[in-house]
Amino acid sequence: MTTTTARQTPPVKGKPLKRKTEPICYIAPIILFVAVVAAWALFVSASGISRTILPSPFAIFREMSKNFVRDILPHLLFTLRVILTGYAVAVPLGILIAAVCSQYRIIIKATTPLIILLVVTPMITMVPLFMLWMGFDSKVRVIVVILQATPIICLNTLTGFTTTEGAKLELMRAMGATRLQTFVKLIFPNALPQVFTGLKLGCIFSTIAAMSADLAAGKEGLGYRIQQYSSLIMTEMAYGTILIVALIGIVLFQIVVMIERRVILWVR
Repeated sequence: MTTTTARQTPPVKGKPLKRKTEPICYIAPIILFVAVVAAWALFVSASGISRTILPSPFAIFREMSKNFVRDILPHLLFTLRVILTGYAVAVPLGILIAAVCSQYRIIIKATTPLIILLVVTPMITMVPLFMLWMGFDSKVRVIVVILQATPIICLNTLTGFTTTEGAKLELMRAMGATRLQTFVKLIFPNALPQVFTGLKLGCIFSTIAAMSADLAAGKEGLGYRIQQYSSLIMTEMAYGTILIVALIGIVLFQIVVMIERRVILWVR
């Protein structure tokens, strides 16, 4: 009597499967954008509304293309520098504060109300005080961005650090892991989705804070330009500058989303 032994095929090692994004995910926003622009232009043409209230999108594009390099580009670069500098400081600062606070429950209870207070406080109300203390230098605007973005990053990161499953923490203790090892190998990876949520919100808050600082302390920046164009009834340029500000926020947000997709593979 013969017996046959089934040969086991060794598992094939390779790259992890990547989820493909369907083309419709790229096409749908473009279709929506074209539809909104077409509806906007049709409404302006049919209603005969004054250009000082709502100009045509084509008029906005025409004026922006003529004046972008001379009137907008220097202020765009200034605002980008403020946003990126403030955001670059706010990210490690917010994560560091959250990491320290998460180690002790009493510190969490003590600092959470202060963090929430900073999140909900419009920094535009603080700009005059900062100008009084530090003058009109661009560092005032960077500080405003840091103070606006750091709390929201810290709050979301702290939520991630404090929601690790108790069973996993007990397992790490049973295996003799130190507090640092538990944080690095369990708590921080587990909190990455919340960390990236804070980073995405930080992009938005940084852009808003930079515009607030420009409006309140402005001789430079896109916010100053919006205010200037509005006072001169140059509505096409004002609307165009607002759209550029929105584009900055969208691009920064999408950059963080792309990084998140490459870092947090297990969520997918």
